[in-house]
Amino acid sequence: MRNIWFTIYASKLEEFLDLPDYNAVLEILLAIKIQDKINRDKKAQKIMISLSSNMDEDYIEHFVENYYNKKKVLMGIINLPISTKHINWNTLTDKEKKNFLIEKWKVLFNNLSDDYFVVDKSEVIKSLEELKHEEWKLSIPLFKKKLKYNRETYEFILETSPEKADVILTRDSDNKKINLKSYKTRQTMYDTTFKNFKLDGDTLTLENKTFFLPPEVFDLKKILIEN
Repeated sequence: MRNIWFTIYASKLEEFLDLPDYNAVLEILLAIKIQDKINRDKKAQKIMISLSSNMDEDYIEHFVENYYNKKKVLMGIINLPISTKHINWNTLTDKEKKNFLIEKWKVLFNNLSDDYFVVDKSEVIKSLEELKHEEWKLSIPLFKKKLKYNRETYEFILETSPEKADVILTRDSDNKKINLKSYKTRQTMYDTTFKNFKLDGDTLTLENKTFFLPPEVFDLKKILIEN
């Protein structure tokens, strides 16, 4: 079954400088926490929040008119426009940013009718509230197969938080982590979608699924000495 895309859009990115990094992590966390609680009969493919400092208040009344007790979602998109006129995202702390985002997702789901859910709506709100107190960090295996090098076995892992995304090797024998490269978290959508790896002597190559991006090449011997 196709995943529902949970995302946040900002009309003026300069007012939300690191929002794409928070959003990249939150998209996955919401898919894990929320999507199985959504009624798929509504045909919602994308559930989103639009942030705008040009609005005086959230677009709640029209949101309810557009979606409440509707048989199906028009064009598969549920969108709640949110006012950010009275906040300055770029000055908020990490905790304040997370709380803000979660509270706005709660507004969206609280204003959907019960028929959008396959569980009691309170379970969705509870799942969102839990995210306020959890670490926004993901650890995702990049490949099914493991790397064998100099009698050691390694697993490729992508560790992601709003601050950064690290492609690391985890050594099976002692669970030691070796950082291959760090990225901005927002880059995980394109720059770290690797499809395969190759080892030629000490040269490790990661091939990207995105055809116009060159492969990432590492001197494995040098990296392991430095770590």
